[in-house]
Amino acid sequence: MEKSIFKNLNKEQEKAVKIVEGPVMAVAGAGSGKTSVLTNRIAYLIKEAGISPSNILALTFTNKAATEMKERVYKLIDLPINNIWISTFHSMGANFLRSEIDNLGYEKNFQIIDDQDSTNIIKNLLKKHNFDLKQFSPNITSKLIGLIKAKLKSINQVEEPIKGMLEQIYPMYNKYLKANNLVDFEDLLILPLKILKDFSGVLKRYQEKFQYILVDEFQDTNNLQYQIVYELAKKHRNIFIVGDEDQSIYAFRGSNIYNIKKFTKDFPEHIKIILNQNYRSKDTILKAANSVIKNNKNRIPKDLFSQLGSGENIVYYRANTDEEEAYYVFEQIRKLRRNNVNLADIVVLYRNNAMSRRFEDVFLKYNLPHKVVGNLSFYKRKEIKDIIAYLHLIINTGDDYSFSRVYNIPKRGVGKVSFQKIQSYAEENNLKLFDCLDLENGLLTGKADSEMRAFKKMILELKSELEKHTLLEIYDMLLDKSGYREMLEKDDSTHDKTFQSERRLDNLNEFKTIILEQISDYNPNISNYDKLSTLLNDLVLHLEAEETKEDEAVSLMTIHSAKGLEFKVVFVTGLEQTIFPSIRASEDSVNNIDEERRLFYVALTRAKDLVFLTNCKARFMYGRYMDNLESQFLEEIDLKYIDKRGPNHARDIPKERIRSSKERPQFNDYSYEKSDKNIKVSDKVNHKVFGKGVVVEVKGDLVKIAFSVPHGIKTLVKDHPSFEVER
Repeated sequence: MEKSIFKNLNKEQEKAVKIVEGPVMAVAGAGSGKTSVLTNRIAYLIKEAGISPSNILALTFTNKAATEMKERVYKLIDLPINNIWISTFHSMGANFLRSEIDNLGYEKNFQIIDDQDSTNIIKNLLKKHNFDLKQFSPNITSKLIGLIKAKLKSINQVEEPIKGMLEQIYPMYNKYLKANNLVDFEDLLILPLKILKDFSGVLKRYQEKFQYILVDEFQDTNNLQYQIVYELAKKHRNIFIVGDEDQSIYAFRGSNIYNIKKFTKDFPEHIKIILNQNYRSKDTILKAANSVIKNNKNRIPKDLFSQLGSGENIVYYRANTDEEEAYYVFEQIRKLRRNNVNLADIVVLYRNNAMSRRFEDVFLKYNLPHKVVGNLSFYKRKEIKDIIAYLHLIINTGDDYSFSRVYNIPKRGVGKVSFQKIQSYAEENNLKLFDCLDLENGLLTGKADSEMRAFKKMILELKSELEKHTLLEIYDMLLDKSGYREMLEKDDSTHDKTFQSERRLDNLNEFKTIILEQISDYNPNISNYDKLSTLLNDLVLHLEAEETKEDEAVSLMTIHSAKGLEFKVVFVTGLEQTIFPSIRASEDSVNNIDEERRLFYVALTRAKDLVFLTNCKARFMYGRYMDNLESQFLEEIDLKYIDKRGPNHARDIPKERIRSSKERPQFNDYSYEKSDKNIKVSDKVNHKVFGKGVVVEVKGDLVKIAFSVPHGIKTLVKDHPSFEVER
């Protein structure tokens, strides 16, 4: 067994797998085989150390990664692994709460709501308490409440009048969730941590259960996730983390890069193992990436290396305009295609989504197959959310939120006035909305009354049939009895609507596949009620980006979206100051520039064989022209690893002639002459484009200048010749 586990591991990977007891920190560089280490370690614990699978907890960040880990462990041990917890943090939180949430006064058949659900609840609360929705956006309020719940912001940090609104709405929102047995995504971390801290018996039980804990992508953990792991591991201290500070790029989501340093303090006896052999990229790409990331301070030093060959130099093309940049990228892809590189092996990366449009225009014009990778989730489509709400109502008729969503879908002639009557009656009599439908109280009359009685009867009939049929049969009965399928089939008023209805019907049919795939993993002896309850909670956790069915296509995506992916050829575009690094990073602290540099490092290390870097002198973006300097990160790449092309370089040297940096074109071949302006705050300046302005801040090589309307405050390089100081 040991031979099969270790046959494909290098010396450091094998060391990481074999250390069974105590805290271990594996510093895993990009492409260094961290998934192999994690899965082989789990297999080693089970097969060689004799650890029960039920005593192992492995945590990662995406459902895709968790599924891959399960499949690879299964192949290694050739045994069912039903008892092992390999999941995302949020899935683990949901599983934990199914057993323990009653400690906090909830029912165990709670419903998980997503971000849109939260926003809808908050919108209703704002309206109910007479807040102006134009002044207090439900979407922004929802995001603020999420930050406050996760302790990433406090209400006291928010300015009036939003602060006053939050002081009212925030407790009402939490009260509404608990009253309706709902939990949001923040609760999937907050509530488990609260239970672990407040109930020592529960903590002890789970510390004994999870005697060996493994955490993937540790640099991406937030404070709540760290605290949960720490509580579970602080007694037995058998915790294995895999992380890489150089790939920490999710601070905007709340991830805390300092959790790695916190780990070293909380577990000072830890063993550190550096995994720096890369199995993805050619060595030249890695050396270029190393030369950039070394400019970040306070990191665990490591230099990635590869045994896959040196490969070609990185190509850097500086265009005149963003349109020229897009055409250059298109032409290079066309050449690659002629050289038998599959389009699916090519990606175009950019710093923000707004930059995809120019490439899309060119690719569409010349019929180059491509896909823009976004984050539209199958489970956020209207028809799927509607049918999930129906299913929730079948297992819990007291679910006011689900009732509110579907009581009039399809249209049943029950308008807002009738619904408000039901709502008011329920509040006055401490009843659930569903329970008010067939009371002999004259609450509703005519069609509204008869339709709501029929609605209630339909839900109760499906509930009573739940254990007499398969879940697929119940699902089909629901589509028919609710009228939802008929509603879509009849919607043929326009071509567009017909097409949309067909797609929505296809989505509802695809949901059958989801049911089959999900319940196949469940214990066949449990009831349909339990299967459906578990299924619904599992489904809402699937937040993976929607995948296109176009296999042979160039991918366009943000660099954040590319994390964890790999391609033969990578184009990193828009490498200009104020774009990448972003203007916000340039204006703010060193920490922000460091994160932008890590993002560039991640972009480079997505590539297996070849990297193209592009930018332009003048870019038309956000409705105006921008004249940007080249990104500072370009100057950080060792010149030995880069070839420069394009009209803005003094000359192009064929690759076969390049032997040393003396022969190579230098960056200052096309850059401006620098001159020390000795600029200071309050100096008056005159800019060629923006006119007269006043210096308001000087920070390093950058200066903030306040210009008159419409230009406002600009951040510029202080020695740039575009402006002069008036003396």
